[in-house]
Amino acid sequence: MTTKKILILTCSHGSGHQMVTQALKEYFLARGCEVFARDLFHDTNAVVNRIIEKSYLLSYNIGSLFYKKMYYDMEKRAHGPFISKLWTLTRHTLLKMIDTLQPDCIINAYPYTISSMLKPEHYPDIPVFTVVTDFCIPAAWEHKNTDKFYVACDKVEESLLRFGIDPRRILKTGIPIRPEFYHAYDRQRLLEKYHLSPDKKTLILCAGTYGVLKNTARICKRLDAFDDLQTVVICGKNRSLYHSLSSLDLKHTQVLGFVKNIYELYHCGDMMITKPGGITLSEVVATRIPLILYRPVPGQEGENADWFKKQGAAVIARTEPELLVAIEALKNNEVQQFAMKNALAKMDYGCSAQLIADDILSQLNLFPAQRTDKLPALKLLEER
Repeated sequence: MTTKKILILTCSHGSGHQMVTQALKEYFLARGCEVFARDLFHDTNAVVNRIIEKSYLLSYNIGSLFYKKMYYDMEKRAHGPFISKLWTLTRHTLLKMIDTLQPDCIINAYPYTISSMLKPEHYPDIPVFTVVTDFCIPAAWEHKNTDKFYVACDKVEESLLRFGIDPRRILKTGIPIRPEFYHAYDRQRLLEKYHLSPDKKTLILCAGTYGVLKNTARICKRLDAFDDLQTVVICGKNRSLYHSLSSLDLKHTQVLGFVKNIYELYHCGDMMITKPGGITLSEVVATRIPLILYRPVPGQEGENADWFKKQGAAVIARTEPELLVAIEALKNNEVQQFAMKNALAKMDYGCSAQLIADDILSQLNLFPAQRTDKLPALKLLEER
């Protein structure tokens, strides 16, 4: 049996693409494949890549109107000559990469449409797969020379169908996340581990590595005033935010930095406040935690948030007063919590990374297809 070589093209602009890549990589490695994860922008020019990454973070934090304009302007030009010329900057790097590695397939965990653009002329026999990492699909992801798309929901599938993609080249799998999110846990033991009371509702607040939740200190003070609520604030790798919040006199609030086993806190929570990134939303889908999406930025965040609200899986709060009202309304409303959990369950296709890896390998004639709505081994949350 020939070892298959898998080339995954990823990106450092936002941690989500790398997390998807790592989840896929682990499953392919477990099946005896040789996996190469490459950041095409970085390999083309590390300095330019860093500038693009900084520009992305700046545009995200500078203001929602600026980010909205940048996002939708890019949508209009995604298939135009300017973007096509921009992609040619990576052309030589990609062709050299493929010539050196000789992969059996290419997987895009970032909208590298250059891999599809070059396929007919340079490597027509190498299949190109795309794993869309949001619950919407910006135009930059779409290219008709892509052999198959793996998507999170009906909305993305419908967009691809309108673009002219054959439905047989679209598979709804969800977005790859760490397998630990699918496991069952003893909630009582986790509450004890994190010194949380079983008699209070637990709110998880994801403040974000880059501090993208504005006015976090003021929000934490307001949340701490709820006597029947305990809050866990996760600051990620933002040490400045962590130290700032830790200095506050908070009685019902824990402030944490980077949490390796963050999936445990998801299973402790009765509800969560977060930004609607594709990976975080996928983790919420797997763990069924009722969701409040705070101030989504127009663009893919806004599209993600609107989809979850439409499905009944989330509440959107755009101001601090709306946020406090949403918390008060949700924390003791068992009916609404049940309805949101049920909506999240309907969005779950099982372990996405496993579904994608098995489907790709079946197309490479290595493993038989195992496509089901939920794989038997992954029915770990059925009773939740």
